[in-house]
Amino acid sequence: MITIRIAAIYDIHGNYQALEAVLNEIDKENVDKVIVGGDLAWGPQPKKVIDTLYARKDDFIFIMGNSDREIFEQFKNPQSIGNMVQELNQWCIDELTTEQLEWLGSFKFSHKEGDALFIHGSPRSDTEAIRLDTPESDVYEMIKNENTLVIVCGHTHIQFKRHISSKEVINAGRGLQSRAKGACWLLIHADEYILRVTEYDFENAAREILLEGAPYKEDFADHVKNPPYDGP
Repeated sequence: MITIRIAAIYDIHGNYQALEAVLNEIDKENVDKVIVGGDLAWGPQPKKVIDTLYARKDDFIFIMGNSDREIFEQFKNPQSIGNMVQELNQWCIDELTTEQLEWLGSFKFSHKEGDALFIHGSPRSDTEAIRLDTPESDVYEMIKNENTLVIVCGHTHIQFKRHISSKEVINAGRGLQSRAKGACWLLIHADEYILRVTEYDFENAAREILLEGAPYKEDFADHVKNPPYDGP
């Protein structure tokens, strides 16, 4: 059982204004603990996002996302750029300090709090996807060896709650997603898991992205204003 107030933020993906909106909302909630569930930097504003979170590195709990891991791996083992992901990885590397990159690579795979397990993808892999429409039998294979009653995940970007076998599987949602038209996060209070959405200024966020130097910034700005449909 979780008796303290916890906020969980997942899949920020370099969206600074969404992060700021959620952090301001969390500050109003007087939470006892903040868990950041991975995929922080990969996106249009990695420096602003990481500067903000690095300043709170001793206060928040950080879980490794697949894009965090991939950025760190490319930082440690530079490679020729062969695709968009690698190009964005390298741009994030160039935007961040060595200390920030080493910190990004230090995140743990999972975190347990009371009867809840917090992971990025699934308990088996940071790239394994638990979606709203993933067959129950497939999800069961991913979670069957966990002894916690609740599994909080991200990675697939759509908020949901699913009861599978004897467990609750909860996706906290992305910093921006199509269904919600806002920045998504999870509030845990008195053992209740509350899916939250915080509104912010999409148009201003997109304009800010266009003024900065990210590769594919036009695509990122359009994504903020017109988020793609990420799930069923």
